[in-house]
Amino acid sequence: MNIFMKYGLILFVATIGVSGQILLKRGLNAYSNLNFENFITKIFSILLDPSILLALSFYIIGIVGYLFLLSKVELTNVYPICTSLTFGGITFFGWFFLHESLNMPKILGIFLIAAGIMLIEHYS
Repeated sequence: MNIFMKYGLILFVATIGVSGQILLKRGLNAYSNLNFENFITKIFSILLDPSILLALSFYIIGIVGYLFLLSKVELTNVYPICTSLTFGGITFFGWFFLHESLNMPKILGIFLIAAGIMLIEHYS
């Protein structure tokens, strides 16, 4: 697999994963007053929520892409990059779309994670 295909597919899988997480949280925000007992009774209405259904669809697409990626590239190359992109993407888009907090320690942590992943990728 050439380098453009590898990193393009990694970016695709990470983007689909981030999108799934954001949609899942957005869909579940409507059910913020749930506790364990009423969660069980409302599970079918939760699963049929359009945002939740779309999130689950994204997860399925992401898993298919990830399986293809793992069939071509070493796990130790794919997983750290995918995870760091997903972590950074969820932090940024959680701030942007869900108005979650974004502060300097989070930003610094993301940059440190990215720097560590680049070191690992460069020397592997």
